[in-house]
Parts: sequence; structure tokens; C-alpha cells
Amino acid sequence: MYQEPETGVCGADSTPNFLLPCFLGLLTLVVSIGGCSKYDIGTKYTTPQRVDKGIVVILPGIEGESGANRDIRKGLSDAEIPYALLIYRWGALVPGPAGMLINQTNVSRNRKVGQELAEQIAQYQRNHPNRPVFLVGHSAGGGIAVFTLEALGKINGAKPIEGAFLLSASISASYPLDGALRMVRRGIVNTYNPTDKLLKDGTGMFGNVDGGRGDSAGRTGFKRSYARVYERKITSEQVRREFGQASTAHFAATKAKLIEKYAPAMVA
Repeated sequence: MYQEPETGVCGADSTPNFLLPCFLGLLTLVVSIGGCSKYDIGTKYTTPQRVDKGIVVILPGIEGESGANRDIRKGLSDAEIPYALLIYRWGALVPGPAGMLINQTNVSRNRKVGQELAEQIAQYQRNHPNRPVFLVGHSAGGGIAVFTLEALGKINGAKPIEGAFLLSASISASYPLDGALRMVRRGIVNTYNPTDKLLKDGTGMFGNVDGGRGDSAGRTGFKRSYARVYERKITSEQVRREFGQASTAHFAATKAKLIEKYAPAMVA
């Protein structure tokens, strides 16, 4: 699995003031985003030059930063997407299964996370007008992406972003997307996998990130049809056949080679 060097990565449990020395070489990024203790700055993907061109915010699942979201970033980079590729560590600062359970089930906290990220995006828009912004959310991160768009629509002066990509999203298939769609110019791409048992058994027991215990949009697609929601089925078999990569159902849509192939048509 592709791994990134840890040098220059700011800790998720730190405060912006404490980490100020870490930011000296990335002052433009800090000012643009509005504080970044939750961002993996200090990598080749997050240079001030990239930030000035646009940003792609990658939202992990309940496990937090992992090989899956680094694979997403690698695929975007290999596709020569020129924007800053930021992994946003939105999860609770509780290690292990307890933290993952909080991330999946604490709906009020998750909506607050969406509000915080929306405020940072609005700040970026003020500092970098007319630059593109994209959200990419995997699993529970897909739900956070939707919450972020809803919150962005309530911020005075905030502009719609370019688009959002929900990869095996742990959000209810019946969840209404009207508010989120108002804050994207191009629309929302939702990848789903009918063989994803994690989004059947796991969410049946613990619920989706929005609290609903029914079908997940990442397993069945959204139940309602929308003019600018683009559903795409991606299975492990497709990834194996097309790219020669083995994958479990829940992580099929995060594979770097798949992202590399399809990103240029969607993130440009």
C-alpha cells in the first residue's frame, strides 16, 4: 500500500498556535484555509502554489487517515490534478474502535464538523476568489461532505463549490440532497457497490452517519433521482478486471488507478 512520509505533518490533536513553527514555510496555506491542525500540510500535495490554484478536500471514513484516503490522493496526483490535495482529519481524538463508533454515530458532532469545514472553505473563497474547490468523501466522509455543503449554504457570502464525490458513502439512501446540491456547480457523483456488506450489516446495526438505519447510498445509490446527482456502480470485480487490483467491496472506489483514470474528466 502506498504510504506518505510523516515529515512535516501536523498532529490532529494540536492547536494552530502551538504548531505555528510548523507553518512558517506554509503561511499562504494557513491563511487560506483558516487554521490547519486537522490538515496534513507539509507534503508535496499541499504547497502554497497548489493552494493558490484550488483545493480538493479528502474526507476519510471513520478509521481516519489511512491507506484508502492516501490512495485517493495518489490517484489524483498521478492524474496531474494541479490543486492542493488535503486530507482532512475530521474524526474524534479517541483511538481504536471507540473513536470509530463515535465518528459513525455522533450525528450532532458530525454536523458540527461539517459546519467547521464549511467555514474554512468560505474563508478560502474569500482569500482565493474564483478558485475551484472539490470535496471527496469516503464512507462516513461522504456524509460529512454532504453536511459541509448544507452548512456552506447557510454562510453569508459563501459560493457554491465545483463538485462533490461520495465514494461508498455511509449516508442514508433516502437522505435529501436538495440543500447540498444548491452548493455545487457541477453536481454530486455517488459511487455505490451492491456487494458492500459493511454498508448493510454495519450500518444496519450502528446506523449511517446521518443516524438513519436503512439502506446506505454507498450500497444502493440514492433512492430519489436528482438532475445533478450522477450515480456510478463500482465493484471489486470491475477494479480487478480493469486495473488488476484486488479490493474489498467497501474500498473498491478508493483505488489509485481507478481515481487516476476518471479524475481528469471530473476534477479539472
